[in-house]
Formats: sequence, C-alpha cells, structure tokens
Amino acid sequence: MSQYGQRIFLGLLLAALLPFLLQIAWPFVSAFVLASVVATVLYPANSRLSRRLQRPGLASLLTTLATVIVLETIFGFVCVRVFKDAARVHHALNQRSLEQGGWPVMITHTSDRIVEAVAKRLPVAKEPIRAELLAGMKIGARYLVSQTRAAIEHMMSILVTTVLANIFLYYLLRYGEGWLRRGAALVPLSPHITANLLRVAHQSIVANVNGVLVVALAQGLFLSLGFWFVDIGSPLLWGMFGAIASVVPFVGATLVWVPAVVGLVLMGFYWKALVLGLWAGLVVGSVDNIVRPLVVGAQEKEDPMLLGFAMLGGTYALGPLGIILGPLVVSLTGAVIEEIQKLGPSTKAVSIQVINDQPEPTPETASQIKPVSADFETWKYVANGS
Repeated sequence: MSQYGQRIFLGLLLAALLPFLLQIAWPFVSAFVLASVVATVLYPANSRLSRRLQRPGLASLLTTLATVIVLETIFGFVCVRVFKDAARVHHALNQRSLEQGGWPVMITHTSDRIVEAVAKRLPVAKEPIRAELLAGMKIGARYLVSQTRAAIEHMMSILVTTVLANIFLYYLLRYGEGWLRRGAALVPLSPHITANLLRVAHQSIVANVNGVLVVALAQGLFLSLGFWFVDIGSPLLWGMFGAIASVVPFVGATLVWVPAVVGLVLMGFYWKALVLGLWAGLVVGSVDNIVRPLVVGAQEKEDPMLLGFAMLGGTYALGPLGIILGPLVVSLTGAVIEEIQKLGPSTKAVSIQVINDQPEPTPETASQIKPVSADFETWKYVANGS
C-alpha cells in the first residue's frame, strides 16, 4: 500500500476511534480542564524551578505539592473558622427561639414586626404585605434548602474532581509542553499561525484567572466592609469566605451574606439587615459584572461588554468552567478571523487591487507591457522589469 493510502487508512481509523475515546474521557473532562487552566498559570514558575533544579520531574512534583498545600490550607482554615462562627450564631438563634417558644413562633413574631414596620410607612394593608412576605420567605427557604442539598450531593463529585485535577496537574506540568509541541505539529497550519493561536489561548486563560482573583479580592473586601459596618464578628474572616465563594457562578458571595441578613432579621436588627442587604446586593453583587470584564478586557485588549456576555453565556452553556472557557472561545475566534485576514484576500481581489494601483499605460510603454493572466474578466498586466 502506498504512503498516501496508509495515511488515508490511519485517518479513517483515528476517526473511528475518536468517539470511543471521547466517551472514555468525558467523565474526566472537568478535572482535566481545571488542571490545564492551573498548569497554564503555573507554567512560568515551574519552568524557572526546573531550570534551577535541572530535574523537570522533581520541579513539577514540588510545584504541584506547593499549589495543593497552599490552596487547601487556606481553604481548610477559612472553612473551619467559618463553621465555628456559624455554629455560634446558630446557637444564639436557637436560644432566642427557645425564649420565644420555638422557631415557628419566632419566625411568626419576626414577620409580624416586619409587616407592622412596613404598614406604618406605606399606604398598604397588612394582609397583602403579610402574604407577600410569607411567599417570599417560602421561596427563599426552598432555594436555600435546594442549594444546600445540591452542594451536599455534589460534595463527593467535587472531591473526586479535585483529586483528579491534582494528578493531572503534575502530568501537565511535567509533560504538557511536549504534548503541546506534538499536537501543534499535527495541525495543518504554518508554525507562525499555530504559535499565535497558542499565544492568544495562553493570554486568555491567564487574563481570566487574574479576573477571577481580582473579583474575589474585591468582593471579599467589600463584604468585609459591610460586615464591619453592621458590627458582625470576624468581618475579615467572613470576607475571605465570601472571596472563596465568589468563584462559584450564579451563587457566589450570596452564600455568605444572605444567611447573615436572615440572621440579623431573626435577631431583630432590621436596619442592619436592610443596610447589609442593600450593600451586598448593589455593591458586592455589581463588582463581578464591572471589574471582571474590565480586568480581562485590559489584558486581552477586547471589548469588556463582549467579554461580559462571553462569561455569562459560557457559564450558562458549560457550567462553572464557562467563566474561563467562554472568553477563551471568543478570543480564539477573533484570532482565527485575524489569521484568515492576514492570509490575504483571494487572487482576484489581489489582482484587482494591483491593477487599481498601477498607473494607466502610456502609448510609449504600452508596447513594453504584456498580459500574464486571463483567469478573470479583466486582463492583468505587469510591466517588464517591475
């Protein structure tokens, strides 16, 4: 069999194997994508450590261990402290409920006080206010219960994904550059175009990770300020927990400040609950929509509005990883279009442009000009020696 025939056969065989490979790899896609994002960010540090140690395997192992230890230590410390404070707050609320005759009685008294306060300031009857309040409380309670149940159900999946991501991270740091080089060699593009697309992908991933970190810091800071203003204990700790929770799409820092607002209402601090709710809902909640597109757009030199829609659409289509993959797809699409434009227009368009730029032939030079192509409707001419 000729070499051309062998290539065709191997290509058909690879096309037949790909669906089965995708089915096998699909359960590990989330962990692999997460590890790829982290490996892209850590690649410069791992490369410097590898050159210093002259042992790439050891450098990759140390980078992976350092990343796991730092992230899990911070996360574990914050979670332990938050759970302790949450248990203390729950104990205080439980004591207050016992003093009033139980949780149902306390909730009823609290709702009655809210209805009285609203009815005094608005020309609305108490019954409609009470009905709307009870309906809102039921919706909020169902939402919190469903989110808590979903978090508990996905806890094992999150743990398995984290462990797999740590394993993939080591192999990507150790062998990722070689894998990328071999994969790039299979792409039927010039090395310049392939390198440019890889550069765009790298910049997009790094910019989006930086955007996630900046948003987390900003939301944690503003949330700490809100907790400090309403005099809630350990505002910096709760702000750190809010920064960690801000990474979760759609929910984010609401996992922290919504229970705090509910607790303040049950404790009878209505003005504090109102201030914290307005601050968190208007300021903390807007940070993500304003800061992230600005940070990512400044680094990727893209329109912040376009990147904002890419983040929202990517999150809706792909889940949590869509925050990074959405802008990555948009940036790669723009890079592909740019490379297509760099390849130039068709021969016809180029020839017409050349003709438009050429001066009209004079009678003296007309005899020195000869036709070289008749592929299109108009003759194309090139002067001798030009």
